[in-house]
Amino acid sequence: MNFEQKITTAEQKPAVRCAIRFLLAAILTASQIFGGCAPFVLGFTAAAGSGMGGLSALLGLLTGALLLMPFTAAMKYIAAGILIFSVSIAFYDTKLYQKPAFLPLITAACTAAVGFVYLSSSGFFSAEGAFFLLELILAGASAFCWHAVLAEDKPAPPSALFFAAVSVLIAMASIPLGGHFSLGRICAVVLVLAAGWRGGMGAGCAAGLAAGLAMDAATGELYFSMAYSAAALVAGLPRCSRAVYALLYLCGSLLALFWADSGAAAYALLETAGAGLIFLLLPQRLLRKAAPDRLSAPKGFSAPRILEKQLRATAAVFRDLYDSLTHGGVPVNDENIATVFDRAADQVCRACPLCATCWDADYVTTYNALNDATPFLTGQGRVLPSDFPSHFSTRCIRLTDFTAAVNTEFTALLLRRQYTRQLNEARKGAKEQYARLSELLTESADQITRLEESEDAVPAGGAAVEECEICTAVRPKAGEVVSGDTVASFRTEDGRVFLLLSDGMGCGEDARRESAMTVRLLTQFLQSGVEPATALRTLNTALTLHSDESGAFTTIDLMALTLRSGAASFYKYGAAPSYIKHGGSIRRITGSVLPAGLSGWERVPDATNLCLSPGDFAILVSDGFVDPADDGWLQAMLAQWDGASVQSLTASLMDASAQHSGRSDDTSILVLRMPALPSAEV
Repeated sequence: MNFEQKITTAEQKPAVRCAIRFLLAAILTASQIFGGCAPFVLGFTAAAGSGMGGLSALLGLLTGALLLMPFTAAMKYIAAGILIFSVSIAFYDTKLYQKPAFLPLITAACTAAVGFVYLSSSGFFSAEGAFFLLELILAGASAFCWHAVLAEDKPAPPSALFFAAVSVLIAMASIPLGGHFSLGRICAVVLVLAAGWRGGMGAGCAAGLAAGLAMDAATGELYFSMAYSAAALVAGLPRCSRAVYALLYLCGSLLALFWADSGAAAYALLETAGAGLIFLLLPQRLLRKAAPDRLSAPKGFSAPRILEKQLRATAAVFRDLYDSLTHGGVPVNDENIATVFDRAADQVCRACPLCATCWDADYVTTYNALNDATPFLTGQGRVLPSDFPSHFSTRCIRLTDFTAAVNTEFTALLLRRQYTRQLNEARKGAKEQYARLSELLTESADQITRLEESEDAVPAGGAAVEECEICTAVRPKAGEVVSGDTVASFRTEDGRVFLLLSDGMGCGEDARRESAMTVRLLTQFLQSGVEPATALRTLNTALTLHSDESGAFTTIDLMALTLRSGAASFYKYGAAPSYIKHGGSIRRITGSVLPAGLSGWERVPDATNLCLSPGDFAILVSDGFVDPADDGWLQAMLAQWDGASVQSLTASLMDASAQHSGRSDDTSILVLRMPALPSAEV
């Protein structure tokens, strides 16, 4: 992604990109060094190209030069910019234009051609001649770097981005803050601090020297190059935290006091202190790449970051594919009931001697007669000769054949509609799979980011979280050997606990196979780091396709619990109510979405979020355990229960369920008890 794509998206109009180039060119006219030289805006104009973007940059140069430069200098840079833009137009379609050295050389040559006129009076062997030669070099280098920054086919190298940033900071250096402070110099120090933190001592010194030389050239003093590079050298010596690094950089700036008057040094130190505070507020993700070089990490340290980038790119591809298919629309069946009569007439009436009379001379009468028979056709699925009006049935000499043809075509129409509907559903399911796959890849990339960010977040030797207690029980329907319910509980590496309960349609081995498959797939999703909502939606899409073939469906009851905070989420696809016991109070959690495989592609599961307290009980049951319309006995029993053993509670509930509901269906239960608060030591 190039510089402009970070500001605007591809869907926005090209006018936004042209406006950005206009604004940058106008700003770069203020990037003046050596008392009035502005080579950076010429390089940017050359890099902007020959199209509307280049024209926008040229107009920005024209506007900025007239507003920010003396008239004579403005004419010089306007003429050079027009010459550069004209050469770009002339050579745009040639292979020579694609050469890396073409734009820098043309920029330097055009700048020299125009500047030669302004330099002829003073001569080359003077201070103005030296500045003129340096301006040519900087104009060519600016064209090279800005071309890399504005390129759309590949990312810009850090050196080009740094050069572009410094050229903009020179313009900002003239913006005062409080009279004696400079916004550009403060941003330059932040840039040097970030470069040193990301790349180590060498990168920090190089960035400090480059940024300092730019600030010296803008102010006409020889102070900032030494101050910035020396400070980066001192700050990069030890391995330390960000706060200590910024403090050491401030201390290193004190070395520059010997090369400047006390007033300038005092303001520079205050600018450095302010920049250090801004540096400390930068997000950690902007500075993450510095870790391997600063700590001499092995070469393979960046592999997780590369993998994360690849996962996000692949997820974006699948998301774009899903959006493309969605925006393209779903083929619809545009056949209506009129096609039935038209096709029947083609078969029967074409060879009839009365065809011209019925379909030409008396077309309106025939059309109304067929409309009168349409309700009988759609209502009973077929039409009889007596369903047609008498004026039509008495005139038609092939009424029996016409009626049979109409019935045949209507049956074919219903079959085509059914096929089209099934085809549309299959297409919709395939598109939803692309969306789910994109979400899975994105969450895998997020998992990598969370793991990296948590490496330093959890202090070593922290207190361990006490395990919760879980008890499960399953009882098959009377007369069956196996239960159609499947239960599972496990804890993932990130410390979350999951309870799963799935009830297959019916009972016996077939139901057990369906519910076991559902639990197995969902467990694999959750253990791989996929978020519960995404895992459930993906599984529901797959089960919908599976249900079209087998006709089976399953309920899904999922509880996700974070032990450290007590945050719990309940997800339900057609599942029975769940219950939370907090002391003597009971909370009932229900859902209304149909079971997985019947709820449709787009339906999300019912989700309930709450926070459990120490000692609370969470109970998940199947629909054979209790009748949702008559669960008063269960809530009363839970409210009166004062024990602490999950095994005893599970056994008591299973016995009570057999008494109230019998064994007319498979019965299963999962009971979880949150860890109790540790008792205070005496």
